[in-house]
Amino acid sequence: MAPPTSTSTAAPNANTPLEGVRVIDCTQMLSGPFATQLLTDMGAEVIKIERPTRGDITRSVGPEIGDSGITAYFASLNRGKQSIELNMASEEGAAALESLAENADVLIENYRPGTMDKWGLGYENLREVNENLVYCSISGFLEGPYRDMPAFDMVVQALGGSMSITGQADGPPARPGIPIGDICAGMYAVIGITTALYNDEGQYIDVPMFEGLVSWLTERAGRTFVTEEPYPRQGTVHPSLAPYRTFETADGWFAVAIGSDDTWLGFCEAIDRPDLADDERFTVNNDRVANRDTLTDELEPIFANRTNDEWFDLFRDQGLPGAPVQNTVDVFEDEHLKESGTLDDLTIDGVDLPFPLCPIEFSGSTTRSGHEPPQLGEHTEPVLSGVLSADALDAVCGDTDTASE
Repeated sequence: MAPPTSTSTAAPNANTPLEGVRVIDCTQMLSGPFATQLLTDMGAEVIKIERPTRGDITRSVGPEIGDSGITAYFASLNRGKQSIELNMASEEGAAALESLAENADVLIENYRPGTMDKWGLGYENLREVNENLVYCSISGFLEGPYRDMPAFDMVVQALGGSMSITGQADGPPARPGIPIGDICAGMYAVIGITTALYNDEGQYIDVPMFEGLVSWLTERAGRTFVTEEPYPRQGTVHPSLAPYRTFETADGWFAVAIGSDDTWLGFCEAIDRPDLADDERFTVNNDRVANRDTLTDELEPIFANRTNDEWFDLFRDQGLPGAPVQNTVDVFEDEHLKESGTLDDLTIDGVDLPFPLCPIEFSGSTTRSGHEPPQLGEHTEPVLSGVLSADALDAVCGDTDTASE
């Protein structure tokens, strides 16, 4: 695919995997922006289309970073992109987007199904001006009874099974702490887009949140099919392995993942309880699972006697699988993470922020970093001046309400 003709004022993405790929980003909130953030990190030129005067919904979801006018939510998903204000619902705005699509490699959108078609910007329309365009829609659901339902992360997590298996055994279903429905769809979108680019042909890709999240059930689905029972909700406990759970320590919680009988023997030696390995109730994994509560009673006071750091040092020294439960402050102070090169250290309005980059490491290229999130409409004129007159620029930036789309 020939490199696009770019009007970008952004720094070149030298030596990046997707250098020369131009993406028109008609997404908002989380699933779509997460996908295009990954594409940006890998070097694509991403032009973000935003509603005039208001922009992406996440621009108004605090907290704000200093006095920058940019929220942490928006910055976490839109670094290094170019922002243009464009009323796609207007005739002039639709024509402007069509002009941009002529020289683009990818267009991605996550409006309700049918919205882009209503504006004359669906795949069938845009393939007329660019037959090589890879057009990706992130939707809530594929064709079926749910197709037109509003798709929010909470909704697809509830329908998709993940909430039912998250939480304590005697507690209510819980929503996982990260929006896995949105992130799942964003990752599948990137897989679909890069696969289509590899095949070097234009096509339409529909990426659903619900069906994508169901595909993540994997072993949970397999166990359900075999047992004909719902997969159990057990907190951090694994239904088929023991000990495989968190234990409270002197200053926090520590996760232990003993996945084999050989590892169990090493674990017993490391905690100075070789007698447990000889106990017929705990000799092999099936026995430990059957006597899980008794085993937990034996282990809880042992873990309570040491700190997380002490346990982590011991587990690492002995090559055992276990780690402290870090909070979201702890993890960004983690020395391994700092040294891995996967943080984009930016300073925005005097605030230092280590945003996570795409963590894929390439031997012959690198991911992109060091680029701040754009102000609303920051690149409208430089991007559109090549395709629109000054009067037309004013017309396409007129306000519109697409919040419900």
